[in-house]
Amino acid sequence: MDPFAREFWEFTEKKELRMQQCSECKKLRWPAAAVCDKCLSPDYTWELVSGKGQVLSWIVFHRQYFPEYPAPHPAVAVELAEGPIFVCCMPEQYQGSDLADALPMELDWLESEDRFGVYNLPVFKPVGK
Repeated sequence: MDPFAREFWEFTEKKELRMQQCSECKKLRWPAAAVCDKCLSPDYTWELVSGKGQVLSWIVFHRQYFPEYPAPHPAVAVELAEGPIFVCCMPEQYQGSDLADALPMELDWLESEDRFGVYNLPVFKPVGK
């Protein structure tokens, strides 16, 4: 795990979805990186994001690739209100939801465990569900 991913996962322990914000140009960057992809500044802070967004795209995997994600399971690309695109799985109880372009989504958390340990996984679900 690189140092940027480690910082991200430390925030998720407190169920905080944070992303790097460039100290120079203020662009939010995701995934986390050593320098800003807009102005190349290495300076940043970790900013809390709203947890609001909308569906940009999705796919349903009908083949199992990892034991933690039995098929079928959808993965959704959510365009956050702040701009970055966040890709995640959907909680099991929402997998029957009708996904559609621009469907409003909100942050949810799954308490999960895999071979690396226990963690809080940030996921998105349809607003109000």
